[in-house]
Amino acid sequence: MRNALILAALFSTQGLTAQERFVSSDFSDFYDWYHQQSQVAQLYEDQTELFTFTSDTYVYTGPCLTSEVAAQLPIGYGVKNIAYNDDYYLPEDEINGYGDIWYHVRGKDLTGQSFTGYIWGGQIAKGWRSADLNGDGKPEFIMLGISSQTRKAPGDINAELRIVQDGRLLHQKTVPGLCVFEDCASSPLLRVVETPQGFQIIEASTMTVGCWAGIEKSFFYWDGANLQRVYQAEYTTHKELANAAFVFTGKAGAQLCRYSHEGDNYTPVWKCKEMAVEDSRASVAPAATASIRVGR
Repeated sequence: MRNALILAALFSTQGLTAQERFVSSDFSDFYDWYHQQSQVAQLYEDQTELFTFTSDTYVYTGPCLTSEVAAQLPIGYGVKNIAYNDDYYLPEDEINGYGDIWYHVRGKDLTGQSFTGYIWGGQIAKGWRSADLNGDGKPEFIMLGISSQTRKAPGDINAELRIVQDGRLLHQKTVPGLCVFEDCASSPLLRVVETPQGFQIIEASTMTVGCWAGIEKSFFYWDGANLQRVYQAEYTTHKELANAAFVFTGKAGAQLCRYSHEGDNYTPVWKCKEMAVEDSRASVAPAATASIRVGR
């Protein structure tokens, strides 16, 4: 890519010094749009609300695993970020093969006891959204974060989507190859896209900004019981990593849908057709009208 354009990173916040980064001029408009949509700035700003990504999230009195435990929190639990000073070196640890920072936080535990301490980045969501996935009027909490799978090799990189309701993990899904931990120096994005057909698509993406820009997008469809990865690609290299059809049942009946292209406002466009007999025999997922099943 040519004609690099210098842009200041959007997350010039109280917690981090503004950073100048290079991004191809071909993607400068997308860069601005992306960082308006992304919650990456909230990961570093002072007093923003962050959310725990694991069912047993430990808050330590110091930024290391050998410190005393100040609190233990459930998944999807809100804490307040305490931003580091500009001249402070962000404490970082490699755990399960992933290098990420320790977030300095404060809050109250389930008993109402106040705490101040540190949570390692693998236990903090990198993106979060609320959406009513099953149409019952009660929104689910969707989070994007570091995979629970141990990273054993440099190329072994995974993120994870988790769906939570009332403090309980309902479903989790690996996002292969998506790099959301701190050492990647990428900006993660999580959003829920409403489609003209009437279904929702969950997007988990990253943008890496350097002399070369990297944009990877993955799209998931909730079928009522599972998240299906229906499309994933590296957009700057046009490398397609996954492309799968899925079934959506709406007012017009059952339709077989597949990713078509990227439309206005960088929104994915889906091509759907009425299901034929041969389609119904295909090995496809259940309709979207199924209710969420919670294991006990």
